[in-house]
Formats: sequence, structure tokens, C-alpha cells
Amino acid sequence: MRFVPPRIVQRRVDIDFAHVPPGPWFPDGGPLEILFNAASIAFPPTERFFIGAVRDCLGQVSDPKLREEVAGFIHQEAMHNKVHAHCNAMLARHYPNCRRTEQISIVTFRLLGRLPRWFRLSLSSALEHFTSMVADTLLRYPDEFRQVVPPEIADMWLWHAAEETEHKSVCIDVYRAVLGNGPLSYLNRVVGMLLATPLFLFVMILLGAIVLGWRRPRGAAPAAAEEPAQRQEATEEPSGSSRFLGRGMLGILWEGVPWRVYFSYYRPSFHPWDHDNRDLIAGWKERYPDFGEAGAA
Repeated sequence: MRFVPPRIVQRRVDIDFAHVPPGPWFPDGGPLEILFNAASIAFPPTERFFIGAVRDCLGQVSDPKLREEVAGFIHQEAMHNKVHAHCNAMLARHYPNCRRTEQISIVTFRLLGRLPRWFRLSLSSALEHFTSMVADTLLRYPDEFRQVVPPEIADMWLWHAAEETEHKSVCIDVYRAVLGNGPLSYLNRVVGMLLATPLFLFVMILLGAIVLGWRRPRGAAPAAAEEPAQRQEATEEPSGSSRFLGRGMLGILWEGVPWRVYFSYYRPSFHPWDHDNRDLIAGWKERYPDFGEAGAA
């Protein structure tokens, strides 16, 4: 049977973050919350970088099916940009230095935007592989994730993870349509990943370290004021997510990223759907069948 990738749905999502309380949200999981917040801060300029890299090469794509998928990809990335910008405005209300931190990501991707388009497409393909790997992990623990973050935050990240999985092959499909499968194309793709790997860690670790240096969020209660019942429940009823909570940043990245999938990227024949996780998207759609669909294009 011919493999059929999931449809890239053009959802319209609007999440109200006005009533999200200041952190900490994760019980005993400060570094994990820091990494999620750092990722949210980094995403708007990252998403714009992806859109520009793919759009600049679209003129060389003749396959109508792929062009349709590119349109869905651009829509989804633009929507991620919008929703994360709203989330970051909420974070800025709680964390005084948030906007300064955001500038690191903006300047980084502004500089990367000056690279040749063939290398920007390589870098985008590699970074999309990272985001799809993290999405894969998150979609495996939807209930546990909802237990430890505000509902608005859970809605945003689980929706984002589902869409990252839906469109995870678009960048590399465009890459191959434009640059082919020859030795130089492969070399360019590998070099892109070799740069994307420290860049991903730069965003997740350096921005996270800056977040760690922020003052306690405005209005946040001291950690000692945490409800004893909540702490006891977290201790007595460990869940699948408990292997991440309480770990340091490097430990979270080591546990949370499927590195076997990461190294598969270096195979000349690699394709994102070699790792078939369509069931995770189907599971998310079953749980949230109408999420963003009312305003979908």
C-alpha cells in the first residue's frame, strides 16, 4: 500500500493568554518550564525564517501536490508565529527581561537570513527535524503534560506539536525538489544539520539560562507555598512525564529527544516519514476534533 502522509490542515487558532498565572507551573520541574518558555520566545523569528527559506525556493517547485503542501506549511508556520507572539506578550508581563531575551533570537535569525537560499533551506530542513522530534515526544504524553501546565499553555504546545508533525516533511521535500539527491545536495544537507544542532542547543540552553536568571515572575508565590496535596500527588503518582520533571536542562534534552531519529537524518536516503508517527496526529485529532477547524481555510 502506498504511504499517504497526513493532510496539512490550515487551522485558525486564537488562544487567550490573559489569565495565565505566573509560573512556576511544572511541579519541581523548573528547567523544563524554562526550556518551554525559551522555545516560545525563539519561535516567532524561527518560524519567519522557515517561511522565507521555503518561499524563496517555491518558484523551482513544479509538483502541484508539493506546492499545495507548501501553502499549508506557510499557513501553519504563520499561525505558530502569531500564537507564540501572544504567548510571549504574556511571558513579558511576568518576566521583566523577556523582551531583551527575545532580541537574541531575532538577531540570530536576521543574520542567518543573509545566507544563500540553498543553505537557508538546508538549515530549515534540519531545524524542522529537531522540532518534529520534540513534538513526537510531547504528543506521547498529552495527559501528563496537561496535568502540570495551565490549559492555555497545553493547548498551544499540543496543537503546535501536532502541526509540526503534519508538515514535518515539507522542507526536505522542497529541498530535494530544488537541489536534487546528488552528492553536493547531501553534503549541503549534512552541513546544515551540523550547524542546526549547536544552534538548536544554543536556543534551548542559552536562552534557557537567561530565563533562569530572570527574577521570580511578578505575582508568583514562593515555592514553599505550593499546596502540600499537589506535591504529595506528584510524588505518589508518578506518570510518564515524571522522567523529565526535576532534571537539569541537559538531562531533559537527553531524555526528551529521540536521538536515534536524529542520527537517521545523516542517511543519504533519509525522509522524515521513515519515522511513521501518524498515529500521534490521529490521537490528537481524536481528542480535539474541532481545534482550529471552525476558522480553517
